[in-house]
Amino acid sequence: MLTSSHILIGAAAASRPAMRPWQIFLAWAGGFAPDASIFLMVLYSRLVNGPGVDLWSNSEGLYWQEPWQTYSAISNSFPLWGAVLAGGFLLYRYSSKLRPVGLAVLIFSVGYFLHISVDFVTHADDAHVQFWPFSDWRFNSPISYYQREYYGQIVSVLEMGMGFGIVGYLIYKFRQWPVRIAAVLLAIPYFINLMLHF
Repeated sequence: MLTSSHILIGAAAASRPAMRPWQIFLAWAGGFAPDASIFLMVLYSRLVNGPGVDLWSNSEGLYWQEPWQTYSAISNSFPLWGAVLAGGFLLYRYSSKLRPVGLAVLIFSVGYFLHISVDFVTHADDAHVQFWPFSDWRFNSPISYYQREYYGQIVSVLEMGMGFGIVGYLIYKFRQWPVRIAAVLLAIPYFINLMLHF
């Protein structure tokens, strides 16, 4: 899915209007964080190689090379981030002294884990290694969030509908203007998709 969709899912699932601003930020950041290595790779490529370099559409693309594959494996690992999620829950639930730390980790990792879970079912031949460090197996999903041969057009329409729905929910639920503005800005990629496809 688009990174903006992941952020919106994390925001809807892990943030609440009564939270402090830093807690709301953590929920949104958790939805973004698994894609951070991709953004770094694109920035690195633009600085070193300039624009127009193929990053992932063939096996020579930078995405498929090291160290980017290792970064991708770490940032999309179910075992690793499942352990972080469990650790946050345990600290929050059972440690009065570290309860605030546990809550922070829990908020962040809920958005994070939802991101990698959605990626698991929406990446076809560009699947991540999601059981690192125990396995380099990839689940090549029968559906893709963008590839036409894997129902990408249908998934894209469903994603846009979901995204607009979450934006509406966040605007309705949150009275804080920074949250509302951020939600509207995250809808921009959907409008761009609509203009490109219709």
